[in-house]
Amino acid sequence: MHKIMKKVLLMAAVLCLSLMSAFPALALGAVTEIVDDTDYVNSGPGAEQAPEEEPAQAQEVSLGMFTVTGYCGCDRCSSGNNLTYSGTVPTPNHTISADLTHYPIGTKLRIGDVVYTVEDKGSSVKGNVVDIFYASHEEALAKGTYKAEVFLVQK
Repeated sequence: MHKIMKKVLLMAAVLCLSLMSAFPALALGAVTEIVDDTDYVNSGPGAEQAPEEEPAQAQEVSLGMFTVTGYCGCDRCSSGNNLTYSGTVPTPNHTISADLTHYPIGTKLRIGDVVYTVEDKGSSVKGNVVDIFYASHEEALAKGTYKAEVFLVQK
């Protein structure tokens, strides 16, 4: 009788362990997550689909006409510094230098079709002057100095 009891207890232990590994929620101390029904997406034939939300349109405000200049990462333009004032690596079609008292780091400014992010400051960048980062000194010189309308991009 004692041997039979041992076998039954051993089988019960094996059954419990296999159930716990198959169903972790049965394990002692298991944390269960309560999921809200709204987290599930209707799917399958005939399921009613919720209308897709359109991404929020960015609003733009004209800041007026600015003097636009260009710079690059060369010794002449940036004293060979490979980082912006904000600590990022400057990127063409992204990085712009602006007067930080008016346009803090992270401000989005659109000039033409490109939205730039203020990541840098320059010694000659004051008021309505911005300095666009270019990949090369030749490209910065080719763009020259010009006037353009600048828009503040707001989310």
